[in-house]
Amino acid sequence: MVSNFSTDSKPIGSIVGLTGGIGSGKSTVALIFASLGVPVWDADSAGRRLYTEDRSMQQWVINRYGKQCGVWLNEELIGIDRKALAHIVFNDDDALRELNGKVHPLVHDAFTSWMNRMIHVHHAPYVIRESAILFESNSHEDCDHVISVIAKEALRIERVTNRDHLKADDIRARIKHQLPDSERIERSTFVIENNEYSKLLAQVLDIHNAMIA
Repeated sequence: MVSNFSTDSKPIGSIVGLTGGIGSGKSTVALIFASLGVPVWDADSAGRRLYTEDRSMQQWVINRYGKQCGVWLNEELIGIDRKALAHIVFNDDDALRELNGKVHPLVHDAFTSWMNRMIHVHHAPYVIRESAILFESNSHEDCDHVISVIAKEALRIERVTNRDHLKADDIRARIKHQLPDSERIERSTFVIENNEYSKLLAQVLDIHNAMIA
């Protein structure tokens, strides 16, 4: 589904945000864009790397949320137990807000460095900025266009249950802390439906052709 797009402005160097709730299939959509030669930056992966590579971030998490959020080896902190951390923050709005306030600026800096390299070195006509919380983190403000991937909630829960082996109630708790699809649709340039019989490739190709027109 394509909406609200004008070809009056050139997309050279455009940032296209890609978002969707947990289990919507936005990562699958990102892979399709990548297969078309579009550079894709995954904000969620960048955030995860902070928990495995950034020692100061790891220590901050332990100090703020407790030792149960750490991965330990011989009493030495070597990483963060993201499931334990998620259980805390997705049941405490203040804890989630504080974590996001720590993570988002670091992820934004990483994206800026990557974006400059893609545009100035690789001369990409547009790039995809993939993020589950594109709107919640205000990252959409850096984007020229936004694509939202939507799917039925029951299907999203089924996908995440099979993928991550989480309980349905835990998945619903995460969904509750994300924007509803109705708001994503209203705030997006493009909307991709990813239900059982949706023609996913055709929808991505329509958007890709519009972006390079």
